[in-house]
Amino acid sequence: MFHAIEKYKLPAQILLGLIALTFVGFGATALAPSGHDYIAKVGNIKISESNVNDALRNFQAAGERLDKNEVYQSLLQEAYLQQGAVDLGFVVPLESIKKIISKDESFQENGKFSESKYQSFLQQSGLTEKALIADISKRFSVQNLLMLLTQDNLVSDAQAKFTIAVSQTEREMRAVPFEPSSFINQIAVNDAVLEKYYQEHQAQYQQDQAVKFDFVVLGAPDLGKKESVSEEELNQAYQQLNFPASAPRPALEEIKAELTADIQQKKGQKRLQQAKEEMADLAFNNPESLKAIADKFGVSVKKHEQWLTRAEATAQGMPPALLAALFSDDVLVKKYNSEPIEVNNSSVWVVRAADVRAEHLASFAEVKEQVKTDYTNQEAAKLAEAAAQKTLAEIEKGATPKLAWSEASRINAETARSIMPEKDFTRWLKAKPQNGKPAYVLINMQVPVLVEIQSLHLPEENKEMQAKAKNMMSRNIGSELLAVFLSHQEKKYPIKTGAQKLESRTE
Repeated sequence: MFHAIEKYKLPAQILLGLIALTFVGFGATALAPSGHDYIAKVGNIKISESNVNDALRNFQAAGERLDKNEVYQSLLQEAYLQQGAVDLGFVVPLESIKKIISKDESFQENGKFSESKYQSFLQQSGLTEKALIADISKRFSVQNLLMLLTQDNLVSDAQAKFTIAVSQTEREMRAVPFEPSSFINQIAVNDAVLEKYYQEHQAQYQQDQAVKFDFVVLGAPDLGKKESVSEEELNQAYQQLNFPASAPRPALEEIKAELTADIQQKKGQKRLQQAKEEMADLAFNNPESLKAIADKFGVSVKKHEQWLTRAEATAQGMPPALLAALFSDDVLVKKYNSEPIEVNNSSVWVVRAADVRAEHLASFAEVKEQVKTDYTNQEAAKLAEAAAQKTLAEIEKGATPKLAWSEASRINAETARSIMPEKDFTRWLKAKPQNGKPAYVLINMQVPVLVEIQSLHLPEENKEMQAKAKNMMSRNIGSELLAVFLSHQEKKYPIKTGAQKLESRTE
């Protein structure tokens, strides 16, 4: 629904944080410019590009690293609240606003309100007193609305105790996995079965376009190591070094190796730019071979002999420029050398397709071994699940099958939820030992796992823990109420777009 709520989980904190960035200085950020210039309008509340930029600077000054879109989403939600405060008639009395201004430390001198500091602030901000008062009234109206929605939501002692019992009760348990690999030998495999599986799962065997390629790489460090460094160059570099006045200047001989390496690196970088032009000529004049480039610069032609798809190259972190060159028509279709591609300012690559695989559905013969693996894994997983279900049923009937149980250990709900699928966690939570007998539940942890819950260990009553539980539950209720209110406002006031546009870049 709302991006900021989804991203930060606690919408009340987001919006309160936006409102409370700083008292002095917020006035100019919240006032929309006159006229019809705005990015979006919610009811009568406008959000302009200057609002976004000013709020972004305030967030950055407060140490928050947000991009423009995140700030815009927060301002959008604040606009819904501002309009909601107007609709509900939230008004901050003028006398209260005067007290707020007079008590702000930025306007005080020797513990008393300073009219000169106040007027200086208005002048520097470009605000009139009327505009400042209107802005404060708006912001505190929103803050009062937020406090009404998010704070002091009643939570009973019984609710808190129940929450603590659910989340903090530890279960003494042990488990036994049913590994599919243990059942593979039970699976009968023949070509008819495998071909049937292949026909039913052809989407798994659709082959993307892929390439095997040759390439040469020329690196600035390698070129630099071949460059000589004269004594004059060393002396010049030494004289240009800056050293703290309080530290003794080291002798040239002590840092000669370091200076030499630095000079060679710079020479290598410069030589690389020159070599890039030579590589381009050689690649163009010898389009079907990399040998001329390798011979010229004394490097070897390297090979990537596994099929590589565009998706795999992206996942492996191939630089975008190199990826674009490798999958270009010149390389894939014409089988020509690519142009030299500079990577990280320290190396230049030229690539050439050695073999190209067109996008196609692989034949059964091509992927028979993969089909066999996929089929046996699927059937083994079914057998493992069936065996686990059968064992659970036998235990529930009173049988005691011999199983390789793990050592017993204690686990609470918070930990269990982090490692179990939600539906399995719910069943695990409901499973309770009764009449001195363990409870059993089957969960899926990539493989079927039978869990035996031997006993429950309730937390001791703790006033501090109970207070924290109440506070947490109150905040959760507040967040839910706020989300509902914002959802209502969103439906009531569709966003009207203005002439201004939101730039995605961060300032």
